[in-house]
Amino acid sequence: MIALGAATIFAAVVRLTDRIAINPWEPAIAMEAVRLNAGLPIYDSAHATHMYGPFLTLLLAGIFRVTGLNLLDARILMSIFALALSVFLAVLFCRKCSRDWVAFAVLLFLGINFRTNLALLSAQPDCIAILIACLGLLIWTTRRKSFIGPVVAILLFVWATLFKQTTAAFALIPIAFVFMWRRPLALREVLISAIPTMSILATLALVRVASPEMFRAIVAVPASIQVHWERAPGIFFYLMATFPLFFVGLIAVFSRQRPLDQRDQWILSALVVLVPISILAICKSGGSYNSLLPAYLAMTALFVSRLDVTIEWLNKLSARRAILASPMIVLIILLSFFVQFDRALAVLTLRHGDEKYDVAVKTARDLGTGVISPQDPTIAYRAMGYLGNSLIFELDTHSVNGNWPSHLPESLSRELAAAKFVIQVKSFVPSPMFDRALIEKGFSPVPVVALADSAYTLWGKQSN
Repeated sequence: MIALGAATIFAAVVRLTDRIAINPWEPAIAMEAVRLNAGLPIYDSAHATHMYGPFLTLLLAGIFRVTGLNLLDARILMSIFALALSVFLAVLFCRKCSRDWVAFAVLLFLGINFRTNLALLSAQPDCIAILIACLGLLIWTTRRKSFIGPVVAILLFVWATLFKQTTAAFALIPIAFVFMWRRPLALREVLISAIPTMSILATLALVRVASPEMFRAIVAVPASIQVHWERAPGIFFYLMATFPLFFVGLIAVFSRQRPLDQRDQWILSALVVLVPISILAICKSGGSYNSLLPAYLAMTALFVSRLDVTIEWLNKLSARRAILASPMIVLIILLSFFVQFDRALAVLTLRHGDEKYDVAVKTARDLGTGVISPQDPTIAYRAMGYLGNSLIFELDTHSVNGNWPSHLPESLSRELAAAKFVIQVKSFVPSPMFDRALIEKGFSPVPVVALADSAYTLWGKQSN
C-alpha cells in the first residue's frame, strides 16, 4: 500500500506540475476549445478536429474562458475526475470494510494508471467519460417503477459517449446482465436492457442528420482506422498473464464464504463486455495501453468486490499459512500494477517540446505574420493569435487504408505552401511526411541561438 501510494503521489506531482505538453494531442485538443471560444465552427470541412466527442471541447472551452489557454489546468481537472472515479468505485464495491480498506481500494484503482500510459493524469476524456457511464449504470441497476431513473441513466450513457465514444460499451452491460443472470429469459427484459444502446444509436443517427461533419469526426473517421485483429490473442494473453490480481478476485468469486450478489453479477457482466471492447480498441492502428482502462477497471472491481472474502479467508488461516499467503497476495498486487513501471517512468518523462517553449513563442512573435506550427498549434496562436491546422488531426482524419498517409493532406499542404516560417517540434511521435514536406516546399533550417539544443527548430522558406 505504501509503495503504491508513493508511486501514485510521485507521478501526480511530476505530471501535474509540468506546463509543457505531454503529447502532440494535448495542444491540438486545446486549440479546438480555443476555436470554440473564438466563435469558430469546430466541425467543418475546412479543418480536421479530434476524434473524441464534442463535450470534451465544450469542457475545455469552459476551463479556458476562466484560465486562458492553460494545458496544465486542463490536465489537473481531468485528473480530479480520475480521482473521483477511483473513489466512486472503491466506495461502491468495497463492502463491509473499514476506511483503511476503502482507502486501499482507492489506491488500487489509481494504480491502474501505471498500466495505461498514465491515462489518469492526462487531459484525455477517458476518466470523466467512464465516471459518467458508471453513474448511468448505477442508476440503471437501481431503477424502480418511476421512469425518471431510467431516463437519467440513458442521458448519462449518451453524455458519456459524447465525451468518448468507446464508453458506449457500458450501455451494453445491461444486455449482458440479462442474458447471463436472468432465468427464465424474457423478451421484455431483453428489450428493456437494449434501451440504453438503442438510445445511443438514435442519438448518433440524429447527429448524422443534424451535423454531418460532427458525425464524420466522431464516428466515420474512428471507424476508418484499421483494426489489427491478429494482435487480439496476444493482447488477451498479456492482459491475463500480467494482471494476476484479477485471478485472486476470480477465485474469490467461487468461494462459499459469500454467495454472489447482484453487484458481483454486474461486475462479471461488465467484464464480458469491457475486456473484448478494450482489446479491440488497443488493436486499432495507433492504439495504446490507455485503451485497456475499462478492462482494468472491471478486473480490479472484481477483486475489490470480493475483498471481504479474501480478508476473511486470510483471517481463518493458521498463523503459518497466513504468513505465507499474505506476502504472496502483496506480491501479486505489486506485480499487477508495477510490471510495466519502467514503461510508466519513460512515459512520465516524455514531452512534446521542452522548457524553451516560451522562447519558441517569442521567436514566432518577433517574426510576425506568416509563421505556422502544425505540430503544436498553440505556439502560433500564443505568438499572434493564429488558429492553424493541427498535423495530428489532419493525419488522423485523412488516413489511408486505416493508417496515416505517407504525404501531407491537401489542407495542410496548402497552409505550408502559404507560410513564410514554420516552427518544427521534435517529438516522440514521428511524422516523416511533415519533415519531407518542409524540404519539398522549399524550407530550410534557420539558426536561432536561443533555440539551440531544444526540441524547436525554425524553418524559413528559401528565396527563389
